[in-house]
Amino acid sequence: MYLVSGSSLFYGWFKKNMDSIKGTVEIYDLDEYNYPKFRGQLIGLYLHAFTTGDYSQHIDRETVEVTLDDILQDGSGCMAFVGNRLVGLLAAFPLKRDPDFPADTCRDIPVGEAIYIAEVMVHADYRGRRIASKMLNTYLQEKSENYSYAVIRVWEKNMPALELYKKLGFLPVATISQQKLSANKEEFVMNKLYLAVKIIDN
Repeated sequence: MYLVSGSSLFYGWFKKNMDSIKGTVEIYDLDEYNYPKFRGQLIGLYLHAFTTGDYSQHIDRETVEVTLDDILQDGSGCMAFVGNRLVGLLAAFPLKRDPDFPADTCRDIPVGEAIYIAEVMVHADYRGRRIASKMLNTYLQEKSENYSYAVIRVWEKNMPALELYKKLGFLPVATISQQKLSANKEEFVMNKLYLAVKIIDN
């Protein structure tokens, strides 16, 4: 009797959660005006995305807060929701504000006319649903009115991300190395690729 009841309760809980996960993905703009409203949720998503999965790293909450606040002071992006749940984030700012971009060796990229996509992340429960692709397509289409190029940076070992960006037309233009902390707080050298795509025809 109790087993049947418990099983029924579990099935109801499981179905409800699966229905939530399978819900329609909606994309909304993110800017300095609505950022304060969603700041707490965005910080939580950022921490989750960076500390789970095959490419997890150590990052503390204060670093996330500073990073997002800095990006959104004059940046923009978009958010993905399934129902009321925040499941994806894309955040970007003008490339000229990225101190690490090697402009001197990437002369084909007009820094003043390029947008830098600083962060793309999706909650682990929702990966594999093309949410990152949907956010990128939505955002790049919008930004093509004001920018001629988009630039993104990715860890060279993150093959799923690299494959996605290449499918969207991004091509490698430069490489840099950074010191990072693994999930167990061990230092390692992360080689990152800068990739660029032209988003407007002149």
